[in-house]
Amino acid sequence: MSDDFEDDLRHERIKTSTLDVALLRRMLAYAKPYRLRVLAGLGLVLLSASLAVMPPLLVGAMVDILFRTGESLPGNAVARVLAFFSGLDPAAVRAMSETRLLATFGGLFLGLRVGAFFVDWAGAYLLMGLGQRVLFDIRQQLFTHIHSLSLSFFHRNPVGRLVNRVAFDVGNMERMFSVGIVTLAKDALMLLSIMTLLLLIDLKLALIVMSVIPLLIVATVVFRRFSRTAYRRWYAAQSRLNAFMAETIAGVRVVQLFHREKHHEAVYDRAAGEFAKEFLAQRRAWAWYRPLAMTFSASGVGLVLWVCGDAVLRGSGLTPAGLAAAGAISVGVFVSYLQYAELFFQPIRDIAEKIDIVIGAMTSAERIFTIEDERPEVADLPGAKDHGRLRGEVRFDHVGFEYKPGEPVLRDLDLTIAPGQTVALVGHTGAGKTTIINLVNRLYDVTSGRVTVDGRDVREYQLQALRRHIAVVHQDVFLFAGTIRENLTLGDESIPRERVVAACRQVGADTFIEKRPGGYDGIVEGGGKTFSAGERQLLSFARALVFDPAILVLDEATSSIDTHSEELIQTALRTLTAGRTSIVIAHRLSTVQRADRIFVLHKGRLAESGTHRELLAQRGIYWKLYRLQYRDAA
Repeated sequence: MSDDFEDDLRHERIKTSTLDVALLRRMLAYAKPYRLRVLAGLGLVLLSASLAVMPPLLVGAMVDILFRTGESLPGNAVARVLAFFSGLDPAAVRAMSETRLLATFGGLFLGLRVGAFFVDWAGAYLLMGLGQRVLFDIRQQLFTHIHSLSLSFFHRNPVGRLVNRVAFDVGNMERMFSVGIVTLAKDALMLLSIMTLLLLIDLKLALIVMSVIPLLIVATVVFRRFSRTAYRRWYAAQSRLNAFMAETIAGVRVVQLFHREKHHEAVYDRAAGEFAKEFLAQRRAWAWYRPLAMTFSASGVGLVLWVCGDAVLRGSGLTPAGLAAAGAISVGVFVSYLQYAELFFQPIRDIAEKIDIVIGAMTSAERIFTIEDERPEVADLPGAKDHGRLRGEVRFDHVGFEYKPGEPVLRDLDLTIAPGQTVALVGHTGAGKTTIINLVNRLYDVTSGRVTVDGRDVREYQLQALRRHIAVVHQDVFLFAGTIRENLTLGDESIPRERVVAACRQVGADTFIEKRPGGYDGIVEGGGKTFSAGERQLLSFARALVFDPAILVLDEATSSIDTHSEELIQTALRTLTAGRTSIVIAHRLSTVQRADRIFVLHKGRLAESGTHRELLAQRGIYWKLYRLQYRDAA
């Protein structure tokens, strides 16, 4: 694991110069299939915002009416606005008795609160459901896309980093859709409604209340700039920490066997310290912004208290005539304005709180879209087809290949494998044996020349169709969590149980499978660690045979098998390879002596070819390898 955090950070950052608006538009595109739910939810949010701004009007009008203030003011702004929204006639209201007034206004107030509760519940239910649906779509799309990427992508990206994207980052985006959008939409509508009411009631006071908005905007812009960078570094540190954790847990046996616990703990401490430092840096930015936003909000309320209170006190005994003469405002207007001033800054405070969620979601979206923008280096070309079952002829025509530019692995390689033939690839480590298999499967594309199967360039086949007819058995066998049968069929329910049992019998795996609890339906735990190396290898043989490939590849497949198991497999292979092209990669030359043809690779070139006896007679590279192995064995 690299200790260079800045290098890890470069891998985490978005690779485009996408602007926030473009990024937000791309995020919201996920909600497009649910537009009706979005519209219904936003309609309920609009209704909720309208209901939330009504109570101060009721309170202000009731104060003026009960204390008989404000009747001679020009139409009493509060009463006019209330009459407009509620349909109550101000003259009729003034004629009511105090008891009836209290009952009427109390009923209206209660009705508003109860209505707001049900509207809020319905809106939250709709939009929270939307968030979960969008979350599901993003996870599915991202998971499917990751599966489509080429092998080289996984060499560059640790497993922990990818898991972090699918789990943590997608979860952050879900908060944006289920919480952020609901709150921001409601708060924006509340702000618009309150600003409209403030302007209708008193223009001068409205301007006073809104005078602090420019300060809030400046603080938000500055916070967004610093917080976005802090979030990127924090999430990069988290991915690095998770990647190291996943790697350590996967290799815990090696760590314990070599007593490297202290070393890994030290590396983990450094990664965790980096994570804590970046997390605190982001929180420091938030710790500055939130108090500033709260202070500006409180300043707005203070200005209302000062100006409105002074205007009320200028009245002469709070009588209607005195208020009018002094150019003051009524007590009801003052009460309404004071409540609206506090209510005005509530959505602003909420928006300030949710900006943290939005910036976090935007940062996560950057990281997710960085993966989604990755294009597979190996993909179906235009015109690629499924040409049916393969005969199994494989040819390398002047093939050159490089994993890294300037570092050739194969050089002008020419070789032909006939249908049904069993061939072996031998050579020193790094000679290019496994690379040949990767090119036949088209896990990579050639740098020069071409690889053909049945006379067609492998690029003319659909990837799925090509790989469906090629089975590869590796030295390191990977077993998934599930049952033994599910591991052998890889979840393909169309494969009958009889075929699974028959394949296991052919390789001798049925003996130990039937002894385990549950037999073929027994549980595979811990990546198959409860199986011996030989048993895992036999299961991988059975898995390959279940799919009845036209081309069978054994990549060091018998290296972990004991002598007795190897004898069983060699016996089964003579039956299994009949009528099927088989490619055997092995360092142990005892396993390839019966091959129809042996290709000897040296530094990426075909150095020798022939049968076992022919190659020994040539006294070349193969002869030297054979002597070395049997001399060491002796």
